[in-house]
Amino acid sequence: TQRYDAVRLYLDSLAKPVGSLGSMEDWASRITALQRTTKPKADNAVCLIFAADHGVAKDESDGGANCSAYPQAVSRKVLEGLDHGIAGASVLSKCNDVSLRVIDVGLADGACHYEWSGNVVHSSRYKIRGGTKNFCKGSAMTEEQVGNCLLAGREETRGFIDEVGASVVIFGEVGIGNTTTSSALIAALTGMDAESLCGSGASTTRDGVNRDIVSKKISIIKNAMQHHDPSSIKGKPLQALGAVGGAEIAAIVGGILEASERDIPVLVDGFIVTTAVMIACQID
Repeated sequence: TQRYDAVRLYLDSLAKPVGSLGSMEDWASRITALQRTTKPKADNAVCLIFAADHGVAKDESDGGANCSAYPQAVSRKVLEGLDHGIAGASVLSKCNDVSLRVIDVGLADGACHYEWSGNVVHSSRYKIRGGTKNFCKGSAMTEEQVGNCLLAGREETRGFIDEVGASVVIFGEVGIGNTTTSSALIAALTGMDAESLCGSGASTTRDGVNRDIVSKKISIIKNAMQHHDPSSIKGKPLQALGAVGGAEIAAIVGGILEASERDIPVLVDGFIVTTAVMIACQID
């Protein structure tokens, strides 16, 4: 905070109206304070996307809650597109000279075997085979699995930063059902009601929000909160991750903590990554 305030005072002393550069001054002050230099850089960004499947998104016939309008197999198809360089994140990264890496920390097995190239997509040694469990019926992850996912995020982030010499880190995620999981995490950690947390996620169209999907998500989260004692996990991020979390969300939390300890700025975007940031802040 002292470094940030010192930079803001310096900017205010320059020959311009105070605050005339708007949010750019805040960004510049934040990056300068983090990098501890008067000549900060944000020209070497890396993007790490963590992917995993969720038990709550499985079909009800497979023990899930069918929380999404899309089948769980879509997660794997998205990663195949990333591996071939044709997904949206692939194109955006290439156009903006951002180094991209995708890590499978818990995808369910697909109908047919597909070997990741290793050039863009690879599996973590900490991968949760088959993804998490349905948190309406039990804990999504064990304590060991939560710890391993945090380690996966830290190791992948540390390695990519060192490899590329990154000055900025961007995190992303893939996982059908992870907006439901994020809503459940926020509900568990803050006590907020499900109605205020749920949207239709990836099912949102130009016509607006799908109310049937939202109602189903609300019902699922309420069921999860009834199954898990909210008072035992409120304000306890590691316990919440175990109870209703996702492998990719836990990995992002680990990555954020690693970047923070290295004073490297993290670009936060999207509901799932924002949830991970909230959890990282509660941990540290």
